[in-house]
Amino acid sequence: MVTLHRPIVFALTLAVALSAPLMAEKKPAAPEPAPVIDAAYVQREFGPSFKLDTSVKPLLGDLFGDGREDLVLVGTSPSPLISQSTNNYRVEDPYDRYFGNGDPKITSQFSLHFDGSERVILIVCDWRHSPAKRDAKDKWKFVLINTPFETISLSNLHLKHKQLKAIEAVDRTTLHALIFWDGHHWRWSAQGMEGDDTLYKMPSEK
Repeated sequence: MVTLHRPIVFALTLAVALSAPLMAEKKPAAPEPAPVIDAAYVQREFGPSFKLDTSVKPLLGDLFGDGREDLVLVGTSPSPLISQSTNNYRVEDPYDRYFGNGDPKITSQFSLHFDGSERVILIVCDWRHSPAKRDAKDKWKFVLINTPFETISLSNLHLKHKQLKAIEAVDRTTLHALIFWDGHHWRWSAQGMEGDDTLYKMPSEK
């Protein structure tokens, strides 16, 4: 039989006592899984009138220059204004605002897509976090109506000393336009339009 001396017993007891809080510490919570981007996600975020256009791949990038990843989708809706309050998004019409009338209550009656698709651009800011974890004071979801495009992608944009992403839209006439956040609203501007080159530069995507 082995007899432990009192100093050794005390040292072992002290070691166990000191290690107990460390053992009791909780493991860090696993990161929140990113949502699945599908038809159900679009209806959950924007309402039942919206359908996801699966022919256009989701676009991911920092649209606000705040270091967070945002999501851009293409969808359709016959009535994009109807769920604004219940689903907490904002409808904007940067294309018609450029030409003088950007009130979605009026311009939502216009139709620019000759295929009758009622296409809209859907934007979810900081999309990897659930709505419950988003700051209610922040801007979070937008529906952009009446933007003419055949294809969209993301381009680098230097605006007001910020590096961010802009949505680049190419329409059926091959006109290239940018849709970007100016700090207050979404803006549309075609490449080479008079006066706009002083506001931003449109470098090639690296």
